[in-house]
Amino acid sequence: MMKLHQINKKQPYYGTGNKQITMPAEQTMQKAKNEKFLKALQTLAERDPEGFSNVAPELIKRSVWNWRGADPFFAERLSNWIDTAHKWSEFKEILPKEAHLPRRKAVEQISYDTLPKQYSEFLHHLTDRFEGDYTRWDASKRDQFTILGMLALEGKEGVRQGRLIHHLGLDSSVSAGLPGSNAIRAAKIALSRSAKPLHLWAPASGNGSERLHAFADANLADLVARFVLNQQAAILLPPAYTLEG
Repeated sequence: MMKLHQINKKQPYYGTGNKQITMPAEQTMQKAKNEKFLKALQTLAERDPEGFSNVAPELIKRSVWNWRGADPFFAERLSNWIDTAHKWSEFKEILPKEAHLPRRKAVEQISYDTLPKQYSEFLHHLTDRFEGDYTRWDASKRDQFTILGMLALEGKEGVRQGRLIHHLGLDSSVSAGLPGSNAIRAAKIALSRSAKPLHLWAPASGNGSERLHAFADANLADLVARFVLNQQAAILLPPAYTLEG
């Protein structure tokens, strides 16, 4: 007579109690908490669909930044997914193949003690100016950070005014781009005042959307670029930006 193998229902079928792999208590608690948060988000999406659609993209971007840090290639793919590709693809489909690996890498930190006094004072001022949750900044502060970051990352090469206006979310076609050019001018003036005695900007050249804005000092631009890329608000910058070296 064939002997049947009896399954002990008190033990998992894939092994004995001694071999059972259990999740650490901390991970179990985190998983349970995340499940609650996901249910809360689902409820909000059902109760206030329009409001949730407005805040969800920012929430996703912040989560990606916390997870992967400065990853310009994935950031560009994510922006495209949020704008249009979500209509025909799932979020997990756009994840890089190595997405299970932690990718957050901070740009080289600045050693303030080794800098000339005027540089360190300016960077300390920037730290104070751009502290706090960037999602609660007013429009002028967000404009200042975006313009500062974009110009710093391009150094003395500069950025065309049309590109700056586009990434500020302003329409350059309205009144010949007047709202955008005014926003850029106001941001540069405010930042210049805080940089004294440093001379922050090179003279702008050209007209309209082709007007070129740039840093006057390549070394200062590099320091400021490292500063902005070490801030969570760096997610406000265009996704294609990275820092060589």
